[in-house]
Amino acid sequence: MSFNFQFRFAEDEKEIKKLSEFLLLQPFNYAGYGFWVERARHELLSGYKSAILAFSEGVLVGDLVFQPHKQFQRVRELKNMRIHPLLRGRYFGSFMIKQAELEKRDEYDAIICDIRSDRNDVIAMLRGLGYKELLRAPIYEGQTEDVVMVKRFERTPNGFFAPIEKTLIQSAF
Repeated sequence: MSFNFQFRFAEDEKEIKKLSEFLLLQPFNYAGYGFWVERARHELLSGYKSAILAFSEGVLVGDLVFQPHKQFQRVRELKNMRIHPLLRGRYFGSFMIKQAELEKRDEYDAIICDIRSDRNDVIAMLRGLGYKELLRAPIYEGQTEDVVMVKRFERTPNGFFAPIEKTLIQSAF
């Protein structure tokens, strides 16, 4: 692939359709992933979810989907990040995460995400961006262990994550 990359927010139905097709190419064996992609498509169209897209020569090669956390006000949740296998290692993920952190920054105090525990490359990237491990638990059906990571901002009060951690642990078992 050539060195002609463009990053932008998904802005219309056509781009969201491209994103849905891109996501379906990389399911990573998540149970019910196709249903999640369809629900995400509707939530992107409604504006509840947002997506940053990476293009090369007009071809979608990466994404980051994020949203407000459904249970915890003032928390943003990173929901899905995929990078074309030939373009991994070029800091696309780091760039898109930084953009998601800066978008409407006054609306949240922390960001949360989960990663499969065997994705050491992604965990290391997030640590490099200032994320800290909150807990390890089996969050998704059929998965043995996921790592929940958070990034607090200076205005985040102490003890902020105690109810989040409790809720995640209760739902995991």
